[in-house]
Amino acid sequence: MSDKSIKIIFFGNTEFSNPVLVKCAESYNVCSVVTNPSKKMGRGQKFVDTPVKILANNSNLEIIECDNLLDEGFIKKLKDVNPDLFVVVAYKILPKSLLGIPKYGAINLHSSLLPKYRGAAPIQRAILNKEKITGVSTFLIEPKVDTGKIIEQENCKIDEEDNYGTLSEKLSHIGADLVISSIKKYLSKKIQPYLQDESLVTLAPKIIKEEFLIDWNKEGSDINAQIKAFSPYPGAYTFLNGKRIKFFQSELINSQSSNKPGYIDAVTPNFFDIACTKGSLRIYKVQIEGKKIMDAKDFILGMPTLKDSRFS
Repeated sequence: MSDKSIKIIFFGNTEFSNPVLVKCAESYNVCSVVTNPSKKMGRGQKFVDTPVKILANNSNLEIIECDNLLDEGFIKKLKDVNPDLFVVVAYKILPKSLLGIPKYGAINLHSSLLPKYRGAAPIQRAILNKEKITGVSTFLIEPKVDTGKIIEQENCKIDEEDNYGTLSEKLSHIGADLVISSIKKYLSKKIQPYLQDESLVTLAPKIIKEEFLIDWNKEGSDINAQIKAFSPYPGAYTFLNGKRIKFFQSELINSQSSNKPGYIDAVTPNFFDIACTKGSLRIYKVQIEGKKIMDAKDFILGMPTLKDSRFS
């Protein structure tokens, strides 16, 4: 069901935002799309658009690029639209001065089952903590981050083979359907948003670069979760013979090794095993510093003395 009389301003930056933007544009009148300005990136310092800007361009939607959400000209543009709703997905924190602009407020999609994992990195934190279930929540934005009244939630199983990339994709599509459902029910008053239970709050702070480094003194299950949480980007890393090595696909092997943590346990044509404090890790995808991601079999071919080597 669509209602093109409902005027929406959409805020987003990443690939995670795009399925929601597609669904909103199909069902409602997306008058403007707010996203970060294009930035110079890479060795050639070429301007790179956000995934949301690329999609909005291809969909002939009006784009507003903004760095400063308190800019008077930007605020005037939003007010001139006279929107019914803001829909915010994977964007910045909106200042209080913007929240009063839309007639019915601002709806945010968050990639956790709030109040669990409030913060910037809910998907990675859920994987790092070896959760079996996560989900998405829609809520009404309040000035304090991720604290608003919940409209709806939807569970999502974290499969054994999931990493950050695959889980993000699943949640973005579940979330897109949930946003449309939430808008419909909220505007028709078929649902009553409810307060979050503050006694159940857990936090998902921003990932810092020190968390990418593998500590082989940890249990295999923890390191396996670390590799999943940082795949396909930026990659959990270790060192071998002074070179940085990133791992992007692994499997936990529960058999206990007689080797010390970090030492190669076994090498086959297609994978190799590394001893951990508890259990071992079987490695399938690797990246040597300065090279592209490769299958373990190609890494092994280039490392004839891999057996009995130690990662540090």
